[in-house]
Amino acid sequence: MITVHTVVSFVFAMTIQPLWHSAIFGPYFVVGAIFSGVASVMLVMAILRKVYHLERYIKPIHFNNLGTFLMAMTLLWFYFTFAEYITVVYGNEPVHMTIVWSKIAGRFSFLFWLHFILCFVIPLPILVFRKTRTITGTIIASISIVVGMWLERFVIIVPTLTHQRLPIEGAIYIPTWVEWSILAGCISLFALLYTFFTKLFPIVPVWEVREGREKSITQVGERIKSYLPEEEH
Repeated sequence: MITVHTVVSFVFAMTIQPLWHSAIFGPYFVVGAIFSGVASVMLVMAILRKVYHLERYIKPIHFNNLGTFLMAMTLLWFYFTFAEYITVVYGNEPVHMTIVWSKIAGRFSFLFWLHFILCFVIPLPILVFRKTRTITGTIIASISIVVGMWLERFVIIVPTLTHQRLPIEGAIYIPTWVEWSILAGCISLFALLYTFFTKLFPIVPVWEVREGREKSITQVGERIKSYLPEEEH
């Protein structure tokens, strides 16, 4: 996922399209890939935990720890998003500002602010506090982030391609049923292949968990003893 996003960012960086040749696009897309990737992993964890009855192995502490990491990625994503737009506003080039204003207060403003709410406003309060960083809370935050990141890609691509290319002034691009079908087919194919993978290969190495239970206490005890000073005789 990171590799694909990075390649796309380099393609954008070499084009003359407005807002697509920023030097920050490379790390911006990598951060976005990790951000949405962690959220997707947490959703898959929750589904597998429920379907395969892995409650004994995938515990709330795992969701809490991943939720903490996701909170850090939320703040990092906000920083890169802010840096991307503040750089464009500081440059104040007319063509770029036309697209920026179409996102902030124009025909794409609803999608822009919706993606910001889904990626930052909703997940951050949930992930900041340990009481809400539960399995249910992290699932809600992850769903919000995945949907928001899809909208972010839409907001990055469509306004730039619409400007100077859509023949009808003021019109907005709406995906056709064919494009929605391709998206649904890709998601369904990935889900099907991943389901086959989970049937053929163990998702949780149970033997490692059992071995760890048997040997971990002894190993930890020996390690602690090695740290302590020797007894005086």
